[in-house]
Amino acid sequence: MPDLEFDYIIVGAGSAGCVLGNRLSENPSHRVLILEAGKNDNNWLIHIPMGVAKIWNQDRFNWSYHSEPEPHMENRKLYHPRGKVLGGSSAINMMAYVRGNSGDYDRWAQMGLTDWSYERVLPYFRKAEAFIEGADDYHGEDGPLKTQPTPSTDSLMEAYFEAGKAAGLPVTDDFNGAEQEGLARMQFNIGNGRRQSAAVSFLHPVLKRSNLILVTEANVDRIDFEGTKARGINYSHGGQSVTVTAAKEVILASGAFNSPKLLMRSGVGPAAHLQEAGVRVVADRQNVGGNLQDHPSVMIEFKRKRRSEFHRELRLDRLSFNMLRALFKRDGPATMPLGFGTGFVKSAPEIALPDIQLFFRLFSVQAHDWFPVVKPAGMDGLGLLACHLRPESRGTVRLDPKNPNGPPRILNNLLSTDYDRRAMRFSFKLMRSLAGAASFDKDIEEETLPGPDVQDDDEIDAFIRQSAVTVYHPVGTCRMGIDDASVVDPDLKVRGCQNLRVVDASVMPDIVGGNLNAPVMMIADKASDIILGRDQLPAAAL
Repeated sequence: MPDLEFDYIIVGAGSAGCVLGNRLSENPSHRVLILEAGKNDNNWLIHIPMGVAKIWNQDRFNWSYHSEPEPHMENRKLYHPRGKVLGGSSAINMMAYVRGNSGDYDRWAQMGLTDWSYERVLPYFRKAEAFIEGADDYHGEDGPLKTQPTPSTDSLMEAYFEAGKAAGLPVTDDFNGAEQEGLARMQFNIGNGRRQSAAVSFLHPVLKRSNLILVTEANVDRIDFEGTKARGINYSHGGQSVTVTAAKEVILASGAFNSPKLLMRSGVGPAAHLQEAGVRVVADRQNVGGNLQDHPSVMIEFKRKRRSEFHRELRLDRLSFNMLRALFKRDGPATMPLGFGTGFVKSAPEIALPDIQLFFRLFSVQAHDWFPVVKPAGMDGLGLLACHLRPESRGTVRLDPKNPNGPPRILNNLLSTDYDRRAMRFSFKLMRSLAGAASFDKDIEEETLPGPDVQDDDEIDAFIRQSAVTVYHPVGTCRMGIDDASVVDPDLKVRGCQNLRVVDASVMPDIVGGNLNAPVMMIADKASDIILGRDQLPAAAL
């Protein structure tokens, strides 16, 4: 690399980094470098919506982290997939386009983060979006990110809505619009038969800019400090050690695990912990790596009475044809999301915002490709999954003192409070109740997971402890706040340091009520205006 000095160095080309790279390089006088640990996203499976089933847990695209033994979950180590490829986790996720509840951002404003209220962030959601159904007060149509509601026509979707109505649950036409609460069709970032990762939407269209440099397979070692001022980044590439300098800023966009890990490895974090790991302390910031939050989830599965269209299309000859059709013609079943509905409900009537998100899957996790005689088919089924949107439990991300350059030590500490356990128990009972509705009589044969033996509260709680996982939504480990104990200030500058910001899910003070991809891209888009000193978009008038 001939040029070793840039204005902005972005560490990570995931959901945030791709947006930052696009926006910061709009001015041709700004020299922007993006460093990505993973490879390019040129594998065709990454771009076919159904291809996600083949790639999401492959180590070549994935950091494949695991937690420490979780004390409230039978000491199980939870799997944490994180994208290690251009586009980051947006290249391997399920493509759900969910913004969270408006109340999430208004709660941030109540914490003193007034520029992060819903009326101040909504314009950035709209700016990024190209909604297939056109623009309105909540959706945009001219942005780079193509989105659409699920096109699924499976009759079970209607059975799901009827079950919800019978249980007294509302239905919403648009959970990203005026009202989140209720059952709904999922929205996806899919367009023209292709998944719309942050790389596809924001980065690929601008990579020809001469002032924007992308380096993949760049393993960042540490932030280079002069005192407490971030001067640049040390990284390795192709067996060579490289040091690059930032005339303006170093920006970490590596996610809720890797951003605090890099800060701590570079000397910014809890002093005692850094000293234990043999790291020279640059800035004693006690809360780096603290405040970890995620959405715990539990799943129920059922066997179908009638063969589903999805199961039929998994026959190897049909599947192969459909994948080739998707690749060359951009249509057919493989260009559809793995169809499901969603829903946002309250675990108790006195709760202000929905705290449970439902996912209705029109297939079983046991489903796989099959062929008569040669390869038996998996169970033809369907599933319900519920995640707790607003857990009280808090965890940590730490360095491994014996190997500070290795994977971070992650402790989720999920299910540590009575409220969290009650909410999960409620969600289990709600899912079972929905599946027992008359609208499913002609389709559901039997419950296969956990099965009819799990009935009373103790048995349900035990099943949750033994089987619950996260839905891979880690946030909060570089908390934004107005207090001196926060890791970053409202402008996302790292407290106690200069020329250093964090822009990713780690800055969320608390977790939003939904999937994270859309909020992270919004944070990066808004942060770009802050970084460049531009006027932020006018507040929405709702």
